[in-house]
Amino acid sequence: MKQFHKLALTALQSTPFTLRLAGATRGAFYLACTMTSVQTFGVNDAYLPFIESLQTVQQRAYAQAAPSGQDDPLTDLTQPPAAATNILTDTEDSRLEQMADEKSGPLSLQDKQQDQVLHSDLEQFGYDIFGRVPSTYAPLAGIPVPLNYQIGPGDSIIVQLFGKRNVEYKLVVTRDGNILVPEYGPVQLAGLTFDEAEELITSGFESRVIGVKAVVTMGQLRTVQIRLAGDVMQPGVYIVSGLSTTIDALLATGGIRHTGSLRNIELIRNGKRIAKLDFYNLLLRGRMDQEVFLTHNDTIFVPPIGPIVYVGGEVQRPAIYELSGEQTVEQVIAMSGGLLPTASLTHSHIERIQSGGTRTLIDFSAKSGVAGEKAILNTKVYTGDLLRVLSLEDELSDVVLLSGHVKRPGGYQFRSGMRVSDIVTGADELQPGADLDFLLIKRENPRTLRTEAMYVDLVAALTTPGGKDDIRLQSRDQLIVFKLDQNREDELANIVRELDVQATDYRPARVVEARGAVRYNGRLPLQEGARLLNVMALAGGLKPGADMFYGVIARTRHPSRSIDAITFNIAAAITNPESPANLAIEPGDRLYFFDDKGSRSELLNDEIDLLRQQASYGADEQLVTIQGEVMHSGTYPLTRGMRASDLLCAAQGLTRKAYGLGAELSRVQRYTDDDNAIEHLNLDSGTLLGLCDLTRRMSTTEINPSDSDADLVHYTDDQLNPFLKPMDQLTFTEKSGWVERATVTLIGEVERPGVYAINRGESLCEVMQRAEGLTPQAYIFGAEFTRGSVREMQQETLDELHGQLDELMIELSLSQGFNKTEKAPSEWAGKQDYLKAISQLEKATANGRMVIDLERALTCSAKHNIALEDGDILTVPHTPDYVQVAGQVYVPTSHLYDEDRKISDYVDMSGGHTTLGRLKHTYVIQANGEVMNYKGSRNSSRMARKSVMPGAKIYVPLDVDRMNGTEKAQTWVDTLVRSAILAGIVL
Repeated sequence: MKQFHKLALTALQSTPFTLRLAGATRGAFYLACTMTSVQTFGVNDAYLPFIESLQTVQQRAYAQAAPSGQDDPLTDLTQPPAAATNILTDTEDSRLEQMADEKSGPLSLQDKQQDQVLHSDLEQFGYDIFGRVPSTYAPLAGIPVPLNYQIGPGDSIIVQLFGKRNVEYKLVVTRDGNILVPEYGPVQLAGLTFDEAEELITSGFESRVIGVKAVVTMGQLRTVQIRLAGDVMQPGVYIVSGLSTTIDALLATGGIRHTGSLRNIELIRNGKRIAKLDFYNLLLRGRMDQEVFLTHNDTIFVPPIGPIVYVGGEVQRPAIYELSGEQTVEQVIAMSGGLLPTASLTHSHIERIQSGGTRTLIDFSAKSGVAGEKAILNTKVYTGDLLRVLSLEDELSDVVLLSGHVKRPGGYQFRSGMRVSDIVTGADELQPGADLDFLLIKRENPRTLRTEAMYVDLVAALTTPGGKDDIRLQSRDQLIVFKLDQNREDELANIVRELDVQATDYRPARVVEARGAVRYNGRLPLQEGARLLNVMALAGGLKPGADMFYGVIARTRHPSRSIDAITFNIAAAITNPESPANLAIEPGDRLYFFDDKGSRSELLNDEIDLLRQQASYGADEQLVTIQGEVMHSGTYPLTRGMRASDLLCAAQGLTRKAYGLGAELSRVQRYTDDDNAIEHLNLDSGTLLGLCDLTRRMSTTEINPSDSDADLVHYTDDQLNPFLKPMDQLTFTEKSGWVERATVTLIGEVERPGVYAINRGESLCEVMQRAEGLTPQAYIFGAEFTRGSVREMQQETLDELHGQLDELMIELSLSQGFNKTEKAPSEWAGKQDYLKAISQLEKATANGRMVIDLERALTCSAKHNIALEDGDILTVPHTPDYVQVAGQVYVPTSHLYDEDRKISDYVDMSGGHTTLGRLKHTYVIQANGEVMNYKGSRNSSRMARKSVMPGAKIYVPLDVDRMNGTEKAQTWVDTLVRSAILAGIVL
């Protein structure tokens, strides 16, 4: 048995074989190959049995003498068969793969429109099998001969005898159908199958020659001549192998035209049709009913294509199919590979050509249920029919989606009676940082097909499962959990966009807008029946410092588009959520929440502009203004029933500087259309402030309204607390003689330096007396006094001068200058120095220094007394011993002070002025801040001989004319000098 296995594996290894690929391939073909990967043990392996009989030895000898396999190899099997080239690959995704790609993404409740368009081009089925056309046709060779092969003239038979005689015969079948065997004569083989011929030859030899065994195999096979006719790609006469069938011939010669039939191919022999070939049997079922080997003078005829039907849509293989006995929709769908899982027969239809040449539609919508589906499948089809198998509605049903800041977002099966707590079972289902106070449900109204929003208090729903806050869900609900630090408007933008699309002029979008002191500003979905506190929760709640007693709702009336302003009290709504204070919010409302810091008028600016625009002829703007010493002055919308104390509350009360006994209400009184006047009413600011406080305390139930009847009478008193009218202005003045806390700072050579509080109008002399005067080392002449108001004035002037520098830089760049080549060498780069000085001025800020005579101020005389302001600073240095020289000198530096030296001496000690220096415009800033600047040759000479005080700064400015010879050169010099003095920098 082991020896038999070895022989079988050896034969299998060396024998070529044919593999037929059929079915729904993109080109069925025959593949000839040789097994080479089977590991075998050859017959010459060292196999030594313990006892070997004579019969076993003879069997091994027979096997060694016999050829390997049933046929004699006609080709060199040591060379591997040529690899197939131009292998077709299917690069397009199948419909199932496309569906997988569509469904592999996240779950979505977005419905897709199911149109009746076929999304793939329909092609004739089966013709792509002929896609690979060989350049030449070679007869089949080197393949096993089947047992039913019919032997004919031209075939070669190999007979090998072994045993008593060892001889091999190579015999060819003659034209008469005989083989001529030496010593034995002719043997008739024509018409016999190979199996029958093998039995005849072996039995004949073994019966005639005793002790001889015979082995029969096929040698060279015959070739036959055939004809191809009809709708084929290459009609003509071909020489093919005797092993060829009709399919082999068609595949090898280019195949059938698209006008030819695949289902009624005829094989004609001797004028009679002996076989009919249906290619669909091979392509769809992988089998052939009649597989006949070709003989000499056979004709393969391909008639024109028969009846066809178009099948498209949700089937496995959309294509154009040829009919051959198929009569029903069921049979046609079976040809197309069956329905896809998404197919819906009840939504499908047939497009049919009527006898009159018109087209009609046969739909199946009236047929439902099992019986209906059976009726659809039994529907008759006719040639030219187009069967559109349409898709199911692409809609997720019985599902609930959970999204947002959760650990497991996605879809969940919907069950009747399901609530929020069934999806979000606890806080452990949420990610850190989730908003536990609010959850939004996006719901589709099945009756109106419109998007709706629902608000849920998530904490309450989880705390009390099944309670009123744990609302029941519906199929296709989408639950959204928010993150605390995420922009809520961006996250809900798609829902808001859907709501905007659903809006009309008479039915605004169910969207609300929150602005101001809430965590999330923007446009947000509005739940039907939502109230103030619900919207506040949707907006993330109030920010720290929010005004709990005043807010504004701007409401647009439709279809008039007029704006109404409504005030709300958050504290009252929180105290009693079921009270009218918790206002009902309408679609399109804009809610404004205020805090202690921002300008309320600026936040309401858009609404104020709209109110002004809607004021028609003869009507006033529905606005009121509050000015003066209030916390938030500005313009406010006039609301229904608004009184003076309400406006004061809106401005968050009085400042500490307000005059508590008086307020003024200014009102426009119209007498005629063209005559009006301003009327002024005096009110008690203290009373108004008390009424404001009263209404606030009553809103929080801090006091009982029944206990404050007397105060309520004051509130409704039109004299004390009048109703406001459009364009009214309420003004609160400052207390007379109000003094804010003011301080001055003493620095340097003062006996007791530091910060001192001052009274209104207190003088510098008085403060110095409190500081016990100056030290002996104090340099009174060099004292520096700075003031904030002076600094602001200087900075304004400096900014104005800096605004002219751009023009100066342009003139420097464009002007050629007067005799420039004589005044400066060509390689001179003084422009860069000048621009550097300008850039220094651009960076400078004013120091606020004010020149004073401190020595006279300390005498406390009325003439030289200096009244102090808040923030004043006096710096008294010790006596310096230097004079500074800067600007356009060769060595800017400081020199030791000598009372005998003049200005010119210090300039000369710094190397004198440079080529760019303008000595005539030299100026000196003394230590006390005074500036000496003498122009003209005579004055300049006198100034050069003038003495300076210790700590003085001598500046030699730029000679602009060296760069620019225009008439404005001197103006630019003055500009730079004044800028430098104000900025306190060196040019």
